[in-house]
Amino acid sequence: MSVETELGLGSNLESVIVESWPSWAATQPALGRVDDPRQLRGWLQNADPAEADEVVYGLAWLASTDGGHDVDAAQALAWLLVPGASFLARQLRTLSRDIDHMVAAELWILVCTFPLHRRKVIRNLMWDLRANVLAACEAPATLQRKDPTWYASVASLDSDLMAAIPVEHDPSALEELAGVLNWACDHRVIAAEDRKLVLLLVEASQDLRLRQTPSHGLLGNEATATVAALLGVCERTVRRRARRTIRALTDAAPAYTRVA
Repeated sequence: MSVETELGLGSNLESVIVESWPSWAATQPALGRVDDPRQLRGWLQNADPAEADEVVYGLAWLASTDGGHDVDAAQALAWLLVPGASFLARQLRTLSRDIDHMVAAELWILVCTFPLHRRKVIRNLMWDLRANVLAACEAPATLQRKDPTWYASVASLDSDLMAAIPVEHDPSALEELAGVLNWACDHRVIAAEDRKLVLLLVEASQDLRLRQTPSHGLLGNEATATVAALLGVCERTVRRRARRTIRALTDAAPAYTRVA
């Protein structure tokens, strides 16, 4: 099973979205910025963040029981979040044999009840989804406050929320990596999207039995294919961006060593 299967999204969802988009845009004009709703994920990936959030908020308004209460819009928003929700399910797969079902159930509730006073829809929905699934699984409280891969690559939390997360006294290698990437972003060595890409590759490669073969490792076929699917780009783009990021980090290493 998968999160998408558990959500029960119909095979005709794309046609439903295309047919409904003009009427949705009449109610939420921000949706009119998207010429082809079939390419919505790709459009959001390349759009200005503020403009992208306006579009997603319009969809969230239509889906929410406090707004348009439109089931088709709720399915469209849930579909939009499937890559992130699937990523979360893989991270938490050891907590329950039914993790896909639990993630799908919590996601559906959240898209149908999104509070309309909130913005940054994807960020808030993914944050709430992770918190709700952890609570449903009765996970240890420590899991709810540490996970640099999740924070940096999916949730993209605000700095004030990050500051509220307790600092671990004995950082893991992954936390150290997140620290290096954060420093590199702050000093404009790499962009935020580059940090996200590296952390997604690390997460994807952790699922593999690492061997020195072309299909395994950080830039191996399986890891890059997984990340390409999550980001909606081709594998060649993932490898090219990753190599460029690694070169930039390598060149900046002396400066980081001086301030570390």
